[in-house]
Amino acid sequence: MNKPIYIAFMLLLLLSSTAKSQFQVNSKVVDKESGKAIPFAGISIANTTKGTISNQEGDFQLYIPLVGTNTKILISSLGYKTTSIHPKKAGKIIELTPVSYGLSEVKISASKLLNDPKKILKECMKAAPGFRPNQPYINKGFMRQTHLLNKKYVKLIEAALFTYSTPNEKTSKVHILEKRNTYDNREIDAKELGFFKKWESTRYNKAKREAENYNPEKEELLKLIRDTDEKRNSVRKIIRLETAYQAKIKGLWHNLNDIYSDKDTQLKLDTIMEKDGEAIYKIKILPTSKELKNSPFIRIGYLLISAQDFALYELKYAMTQNPKVANARQMAAVNLIKSDFTLKYKRYKNKLYPSYYNSKSFDMTGMTNIKTHIEQTKFPRISREFLFTEIIDDAKEVKQNIPQKWKDKLYEDSEYHPDFWENYTILLETKDEAKLRKDLESEVSLKEQYQHATDSIRINQVN
Repeated sequence: MNKPIYIAFMLLLLLSSTAKSQFQVNSKVVDKESGKAIPFAGISIANTTKGTISNQEGDFQLYIPLVGTNTKILISSLGYKTTSIHPKKAGKIIELTPVSYGLSEVKISASKLLNDPKKILKECMKAAPGFRPNQPYINKGFMRQTHLLNKKYVKLIEAALFTYSTPNEKTSKVHILEKRNTYDNREIDAKELGFFKKWESTRYNKAKREAENYNPEKEELLKLIRDTDEKRNSVRKIIRLETAYQAKIKGLWHNLNDIYSDKDTQLKLDTIMEKDGEAIYKIKILPTSKELKNSPFIRIGYLLISAQDFALYELKYAMTQNPKVANARQMAAVNLIKSDFTLKYKRYKNKLYPSYYNSKSFDMTGMTNIKTHIEQTKFPRISREFLFTEIIDDAKEVKQNIPQKWKDKLYEDSEYHPDFWENYTILLETKDEAKLRKDLESEVSLKEQYQHATDSIRINQVN
């Protein structure tokens, strides 16, 4: 065999071996006793920082770049025994066995705090700064942002991205690697957008008058929509991921100190659960009886805190409608300000790193009239999910991944490369979410076809 042919042959073998070493696991995590799906179960590749979580139906997808005989994936969830399995032996269904603790069964040095949730939270706040990573790191991940109006998606964006965090910065920088499934079927009021644009440089009443005559060309309007989205719904700075590291954060609604000192809520130690041999406090955030009786909105949620060293593993906090207050106008007003926030962390080298983030808010792009909203819901509800799938903390590798130019604008047009997504771990959609996406794709496609058809008719008429 001559040298060029030999080299080509060896390269072919190498490529074939590499292709075989790549593997993707697609499974559903369920409770072994009940058969019910386990949402948000943690799935990780043993001895690495790579991983994912199951969706609300228990389904997950995990891309594994290199599979050897010793490769294992770990599947865990609060209240269940962790399972270890070789990727190629993972079936369509993975069962987890439930385990639980009673208060009297847990033996920890902080046992005197077991029955006092406020003391547990106070210790958590004291311990929080010690769990901040002490060196720069990159957290690779996937984002899905949906805009829901009248039980339909009107906008959808999915992106592969990473965040870059340093010990001294309060915010994380974002770099967008690729985008897909970018659809926009919102009804945008050009006059309202024009008002906000003019209001930046002139008085309110003058801006309002000038906006009445605002009639932009298509390209100008599209740019204005993009600019407004970037301003109001930007992902350039992520502040709320800092909750685990300090109790007080300026400009943060849901921080530990606010929960601790809020007179309208009460904390209740619900139970102690087990994860990977560690006892975890579950503390419920509930409204007081006075708040439940009088207020149009209430605050609810929970905290998951380590009984060993008070690490914060999860925070869920929502401000929502009070079902006991029936005033329709008040309820509509609450819709405008209600929020829902979930943040999960994973422990790595005894530090806490964000693993999942979900926030809900309103898309008020191009809308100013609150009265209109109260009378008829016009603002789409934004749900933004971040799934973090890999931590990079090696200084050399971090430096290699820092881009020369940060790409942090989510709403700019960009090219789509299908091959990029073939080997990228994403958060799987539920069946309902997939249907909403397909309906949006269909509506946008029909809308574009109609617009092209009317453009063609107009051109023919002119000719």
